[in-house]
Amino acid sequence: MNPVHEVRLIAGRELRKTFRSAKGIVLAALSLTAGGLLSLLFAWVERMRVEKLSTGVATDADAAATIRAMQEGFYAKLYGPETAHFLADAPYALWVMLMVTLGGIPLLVALLGFDGISGEVGQRTVRFWAVRARRASYVFGKLVGLWITVLAVTLATNVIVGVAVAWVGRVPVIQVLFWGLRLDAVTLPVSLAWCAIATLVGVQFRAPMLALLWICATMFGLWIVRVVAGLKGVDALAYVDPNAYDWLLVSPRASDVAGGVAGLLALTAAAAAAAAWSFERKDV
Repeated sequence: MNPVHEVRLIAGRELRKTFRSAKGIVLAALSLTAGGLLSLLFAWVERMRVEKLSTGVATDADAAATIRAMQEGFYAKLYGPETAHFLADAPYALWVMLMVTLGGIPLLVALLGFDGISGEVGQRTVRFWAVRARRASYVFGKLVGLWITVLAVTLATNVIVGVAVAWVGRVPVIQVLFWGLRLDAVTLPVSLAWCAIATLVGVQFRAPMLALLWICATMFGLWIVRVVAGLKGVDALAYVDPNAYDWLLVSPRASDVAGGVAGLLALTAAAAAAAAWSFERKDV
C-alpha cells in the first residue's frame, strides 16, 4: 500500500476515534466553553478600552490614531518597531487570544495525544496496524491526526472569539477576519511541532499515564530551557521550544515568517523521524 494512503487512513481513524470518544468530546466541549467565556471577556475589554481612549477625542479618526499609537508602543517592546507598526492595526483582543492559544496548545496536545500510541501499544491493539501498514506510516498518521484534531479545537475556539470581538467589541468584520486568519496562521506550524514532540515522547511508553506525565514534563522542560537561554543570552538554544518562534511568525517580513516556518518544520521533522525510528525498534 502507498505510504501516503496508509498515513491518510490512520489519520482519519485517529480523528474519528478522538471525536467519538468521551475524552475528545469533553475536551472539545471544555475548550469551546472556555473560548466562549474568554471571547465575551476579551470583547468587553476591547470595547471598554476603545471607549475609554476615545473619551475627549474630537473625531473617530483621532480616536483610532490614539489607539493605534498606544498599541504600537506596546508591541514595540515585545517585537521591535517594524513588527509593532504592522501589528498596531490588529484588534488587541485577537492578539491576546493568540497568546492564550500558544500557551494552551502544549497542554491541549498533551491531553489529546498522550494515549494515541501508548494506549494501543499497552493494549496490544497496535498489532492490528503493524501487519497492515508500515510502522513509520503508523507514527506519521497518528501525528497528522493529532495535529488536525488540535487545529479543529483551536480554530473553533478562535472563531467564537472573533465573532464576539466583532459583535460585542464593535470591531469591523473585515478587520477581525483579516487579523483572525493572520494570527491563527501562527498556530499552524507551532502546533505541528508540539504534536511531533508529544508523539516522540509518547511512543516511548506503554502506559498512557506515564506518557502523559513525561509529555508534560518534557514540554515544561523546554519552556525552562527557553527561559534560561533568554536569561543567559543564548538565543539559539531557546528555539528548542516551538513557542519561541512566535516573533518571527507575526513579523511583516516574508523572510522572517519563512525562517520561522522552516525552523518549526525542521524541529517537527527531527522529532517525527526520531519517533518513527524509535517505534521501528519497539517490541509491540
